[in-house]
Amino acid sequence: MKKRNVIALFLVMFILSIAISACGQQKAQPNKDQQQAVTQSKDSEDKGLPPLPPLKEEQVLGKPAGPQSLELTPEEIAKLKEMKPFVGYSVHYGDIASEKVIGQAIKETVESFGGKYIMTDAQRDLNKQMSDIESMILQKVDGVIAIGVDTAAFGPAVKRLNEAKIPVVLGGGPPNEGEFVSLVDPDGYGGGFTAGKMLIKTLKEKGIQSKSLATIGLRAYILTCEQRARGFEDAVREEGYKIVARGQADTADQAQQEFENILTAHPDVVGAFGVYETPALGMEAAVRTLGRNDVFIVTHDLSEHLAQQFAQGKGAVIFTSSQDLYAEGKYKALALLKALAGGKVPKYVTIPTLPTSPSNVKEMYQKVFNKPWPYN
Repeated sequence: MKKRNVIALFLVMFILSIAISACGQQKAQPNKDQQQAVTQSKDSEDKGLPPLPPLKEEQVLGKPAGPQSLELTPEEIAKLKEMKPFVGYSVHYGDIASEKVIGQAIKETVESFGGKYIMTDAQRDLNKQMSDIESMILQKVDGVIAIGVDTAAFGPAVKRLNEAKIPVVLGGGPPNEGEFVSLVDPDGYGGGFTAGKMLIKTLKEKGIQSKSLATIGLRAYILTCEQRARGFEDAVREEGYKIVARGQADTADQAQQEFENILTAHPDVVGAFGVYETPALGMEAAVRTLGRNDVFIVTHDLSEHLAQQFAQGKGAVIFTSSQDLYAEGKYKALALLKALAGGKVPKYVTIPTLPTSPSNVKEMYQKVFNKPWPYN
């Protein structure tokens, strides 16, 4: 009996050992689904964030035309000089250098044909801008150029101009309703793409090995700014680099905090794109605060502060794709004037940006702001 019990116990232990062995083998060899999940996770880490999708507005607007499409014919020039058109310019916020230059270009272009020009400043208040448009209608302007406080929500104002049979040319992005003659904007995608290529060139020249990059976009939605970010990302992906983080900010302080968080979470980030110069300067402050001398920033647009910094050869911001502000204002005006003269105007026109770095900043400054370099 005792012998039988010993044999039974031996059999139980043998069966248990086989079961434990089988479990161990199952744990060591994950199933097909588990293996695929591990592979996908590693691929995601290696490739960074997925690419940004195309924008719905681009599908509606189609491929942009160049500014040469807005040049006037001799017949159109003659009609305009006889007409002496009355043009209104409604700006979202006029107390910034870029909008002053655009407004100056519109005014000078309209007046060169004997026309009259008025400008209203919405001061970032959409309700005020709507009231400004009503005032222009009452003053019987022949046409309006406008950059909306909120480009999509500017639709009711566009519709109101349609009802008054007053043609309108826009900047910033298309409205949510109403018909417009043309959208004339800087080439955001091209500017972002050029900035991306310049960043990679710098990283390679400095022998920096990491391929991890980041972007800081706007919290507000503006078509041309979204295009800038996608242009940048497309350019760096072509070079084998990856985007590991994206942030959003509307001010320098917000951008500084966002970029500090990104650099802390992703210490391998060595370069980044700020959607325009104000966030870029905030990102630079983050680099300085964290003591990183291996992080370089590129951006879009040129400000007085950034121009001075470039001239002094300081800072982590190394390149910007500057808006050609005077040309932008001139071609916004020509789009409207061409329409008033009965010419054919493309629905979407982009103005090439100006590659700007410390080596050519004085020359580009004079072109962008249409005035001599003011600093020593």
